[in-house]
Amino acid sequence: MTHTPSFDLKLRGGVTAGQEWIHDGATPIAHLEHAIVEQPEQNLRYFNKNPRPVVLRSLALAPGQEALVDGVQLYWVLGSDIITSELLRVEVEGRGSDHLTLTIVTTDPGGVATSRRIIDVTYDADHGSYVYDFTCHLTLHSPQTFDQPGLETLSFEYSDPWFSDIPAPTVAFEGAWTSKGYDRLLARAVDGSAWQMPLNHLATGLPRPEGFAADSYFALADADDAVPSPAFQFVGDSARRTRVGVCNWGYDIHLASRYDRDDLYQDICEHFRVRLCPTTIVQSMRTEAPAPPAVLYGGFDELPAYSRQSSFAIGQRLNEAAGEPGPWPWLPSGEGADWCHDVGKTDDHSLKIERQTQGVSLWSMDREGEGAFTQRWRQTTGFRVQIWVRTQALVGRGACLGLRWIIFNVPERYPVHVSQYVAGDTDWTRLSLQIDGPPPADASAVEISLRHDGVGCSWFDDIDVEVLS
Repeated sequence: MTHTPSFDLKLRGGVTAGQEWIHDGATPIAHLEHAIVEQPEQNLRYFNKNPRPVVLRSLALAPGQEALVDGVQLYWVLGSDIITSELLRVEVEGRGSDHLTLTIVTTDPGGVATSRRIIDVTYDADHGSYVYDFTCHLTLHSPQTFDQPGLETLSFEYSDPWFSDIPAPTVAFEGAWTSKGYDRLLARAVDGSAWQMPLNHLATGLPRPEGFAADSYFALADADDAVPSPAFQFVGDSARRTRVGVCNWGYDIHLASRYDRDDLYQDICEHFRVRLCPTTIVQSMRTEAPAPPAVLYGGFDELPAYSRQSSFAIGQRLNEAAGEPGPWPWLPSGEGADWCHDVGKTDDHSLKIERQTQGVSLWSMDREGEGAFTQRWRQTTGFRVQIWVRTQALVGRGACLGLRWIIFNVPERYPVHVSQYVAGDTDWTRLSLQIDGPPPADASAVEISLRHDGVGCSWFDDIDVEVLS
């Protein structure tokens, strides 16, 4: 059945004047948002530097389809502290037609630059996709701010969009969302070769294309086309200039372009689209892309996957999709941390630390919390952690369990609470530790650490993490 769109920007009523939504007829398809963002999203998405960002949220990409892209930022980040975050005006053309045009004008508080972002909303009937076309103009009123001695090139971020319901929950819990089977990102490099990255929190450091083919797609995909693929299409010369950084926290896509000195003294413009990627293009990229190379962390290409009840038997290969749930792995730090497969309390698996010199080594997991894709916290939320430890000829303070509230992206400020230490030669001994709510207002998660302080061996096994409420 042929779809005939009729686009408009409408204000939805509420207790006061309500939200602004792009509509197709009576159906809202994208939310133009300019609102205070609370924690932990403010820290994790905006690094505490843009309290009221201008964002297009909840983008539906086809009629009758739920949103597949959750947000597209409508401002420029020109270094760590200059952001065109102040909304000046919104202009609307084409109301009630099949081509809606929004012009979003923003500036930075200091007056260094003005952003004029033109969003053209149309419908591609051949592929059944809405098309959100973003033309991102930037005028630098003071290019000398950036044109400093020794400058050859510099990079400005023109957006940091993110997908809906991605990543998968890092642990299983009642009422959790589903990531619908998405397991990889696909793209086509400037030389025409296909590239892929598995959805795995430690695979985001894989080498990425140094620019993209003109009008090519950067797509989220599954293994067999069971779900539609939301994508960012890099238009014209913007494809060649664009560098993509994939965030290991939320798989959001940092879009930045490089400029030389002369570029600063003229209008800068980048151009991309948000839409569904045609199935044939997804299939060709998926078929042609070579398998991801090995990913190493601390010498490991596979690490134990975190779950709240675990004997450390299940691993996560770092160059493969994490699956659903999409766990963060336990991470080793310091001398002698090893994933043991011949000693355990209830099976042959455990986390081992063996030090030859005095000092601290540990296994840790710091993604247990609402800032890391688990259930929401309440004022009464706390955690009780129990684990078994065995030691052999351990001289020093010993082995213990650690627990603390943490904040991402800023220096840590909360203490590490520890259980009793176990040293010497001991059989399996249970350690227990509890941290009670309310969680600090700026905390995003708790860190669980298995600490070994001294010379000798320790093995940790059969962890049980209980969320208290």
